[in-house]
Amino acid sequence: MANFKFPKITRIHSKKDFRTILDSKCFIKNELMKLYIAPNGTEKSRFAVSISSKIAPAAVRNRLKRLAREAFRLSRSEIANGFDYFLIYSVMLSKRPNSDIKKTTLKQVLQSFIELAKRGHKRFEKERNK
Repeated sequence: MANFKFPKITRIHSKKDFRTILDSKCFIKNELMKLYIAPNGTEKSRFAVSISSKIAPAAVRNRLKRLAREAFRLSRSEIANGFDYFLIYSVMLSKRPNSDIKKTTLKQVLQSFIELAKRGHKRFEKERNK
């Protein structure tokens, strides 16, 4: 049975961890988001999400963050363990009308996240085997 919890140990908190992820420079992006991937040396996957205040009002940003966390929580059985995932929503969202941002669904975020995670793992393995 899949574990659908999102406990505190699956969240990225420290500045050092964020710096490690960003320094790995392994990222994949699409029109909705950019996903940084880095190995964390454990068997658990961890997740963090960020969204610029320039993109939308606070209520909309908080909703997008909740959708991203839910997408990670639901897709943990489909993505590789032992990696840190840092999702940053694209500034291109601010180019959309506000009503379009509000219509972003969990299905869209989930599909984007899984697609980016799989592509990111392929890229990570390719760079590691060089």
